Amino acid sequence: MLKDKKGITLIALVITIVVLLILTGISIAMLTGDNGILTQAARAKEETEKAQANETNTLSSYEDVIYEATGDVKQVEDSNPGVLEGSGTEQEPFVINSIEDLVVFADNVTKGTNTYQDQYVELGLSLDFNSDKSYVNPNREDYVQYGYNGKLKEVLNTSGFIPIGKMEGTNEELEGNSFHGTFNGNKYKLYNLKIQQEKSGDEHTYSAMFAVNDGTINNFCIENGNNSTIMSGKGYLVAGLLVGKNNGEISNCCTTGNVSTSKTDWGCNVGGLVGSNNGTIRECYNAANVNSKYSYMENRIGGVAGVNESTGVIENVYNVGNLHADIMDEYAKIQPITLLIGEVAGNNMGAIRNTYSTGQINYTNNEICWVAIGVIGRNLNTTGEQSEATNCYYLENRFTLTGIHTTISDAGKSKSSEQMKSQEFLDLLNQDNSGMWKFSSGKNNGYPVLYWE
Repeated sequence: MLKDKKGITLIALVITIVVLLILTGISIAMLTGDNGILTQAARAKEETEKAQANETNTLSSYEDVIYEATGDVKQVEDSNPGVLEGSGTEQEPFVINSIEDLVVFADNVTKGTNTYQDQYVELGLSLDFNSDKSYVNPNREDYVQYGYNGKLKEVLNTSGFIPIGKMEGTNEELEGNSFHGTFNGNKYKLYNLKIQQEKSGDEHTYSAMFAVNDGTINNFCIENGNNSTIMSGKGYLVAGLLVGKNNGEISNCCTTGNVSTSKTDWGCNVGGLVGSNNGTIRECYNAANVNSKYSYMENRIGGVAGVNESTGVIENVYNVGNLHADIMDEYAKIQPITLLIGEVAGNNMGAIRNTYSTGQINYTNNEICWVAIGVIGRNLNTTGEQSEATNCYYLENRFTLTGIHTTISDAGKSKSSEQMKSQEFLDLLNQDNSGMWKFSSGKNNGYPVLYWE
């Protein structure tokens, strides 16, 4: 019986060994065959390495896009500061590669040395007035001839940047000393622009990065700009961040920061982007706050433009900046004053299409001050008829009526926040320009943005 048990055990052992050998053979095949685990692992490793390499290339390209879009500041490399590289043609434009280049470019236009008529100028990178990286030499003191007496960076951040083009004078003088070319920002930004002016006299004053534009400006944003201009006298004050008076075309541009003005003795046209528009503004937005003190005559204050003149066209723009206007106490009860304050434009005599605003309006008033407020403050052309205002919207409850002579313009429709963030609202903006507007996750608090953002 014991012998029988041993025989059975031996047979079981043999069977077990055979089964293990079979299984081992299968395992080896699974491990080492063409489709084996080890072979597949090796292939997976190779594919992973390729994918990681592709991802690295993709991320590098994405970072380049982000750099162009956000304007992260890099160290300038300019072997000849103050001299614009290029020939000024569309194929080889003049290139601004440093703050020094920008200063000389501005001086050329202001003095009429070169208005860049039929020429092309572009930014080679984003520039920051507050960063040493944007200067070849931030402490240079040899730019007195351009109006900067002292260390360049220090003067630009205290006394401020001298605008591109003549700021005051007759129309003929301004025409000969304004920008007439094409300025392409290449999606770069100009950070911490400071303009600080104090003027007096009976001639109009134009205060902005470009005092007067008779050319084309596109693909450019001013980030955290600050224009502080005080003026007295019987000339109009026309102020903005990008352009004072626009006779040309502006597209794909934006402004953030502050515009603060004070005007006695006469009126003003003040906007976040542009003071007065006689040309075309397309696909732009303003996020700059506007604060204006006024005392006399008619004052036009707007988010995108203070006034849109009879020849002006503004379309596919939006405003998120806040507006505040104060009447000066010493003038409050001695003379009639008109305030036209609009989230997109204070006064529209031309055409405004496809716009909206989420900005806030605040103002002071008295019993003899006439105030018109809205997405457009007043919407009348030179003959007293209604100007064109199509698809203009504003966020509800963003301004209130104060004073006995205040009216809300009917040149726009109120929408709730929920409505403005809906597909239906996006379709309204896109009905004549399909694809011009979009929603972009994480941008503009969920409100529509422009296609290039």
